[in-house]
Amino acid sequence: MRLRPIMMTMLVATLGLLPAALSHAIGSDSQRPFAIVIVGGLITDLVMSIFLLPTLYVWIAGEHDVLPKVDDAVEDF
Repeated sequence: MRLRPIMMTMLVATLGLLPAALSHAIGSDSQRPFAIVIVGGLITDLVMSIFLLPTLYVWIAGEHDVLPKVDDAVEDF
């Protein structure tokens, strides 16, 4: 359910900053480090939110901790 918005946000920001991260033109000495850090942070955040956090939840959660079904969560709003 959350994969598509996370992927779209990460891809748009990464593709938008990719030219600044790879630039060697005049004035890019101040922009390149910021762009590299932001792109790396977005990719790291994607990996953590899609793979690491659900894995940790399953590992730490007990048997009595049950996630609500998608239909139940939508009806509450």
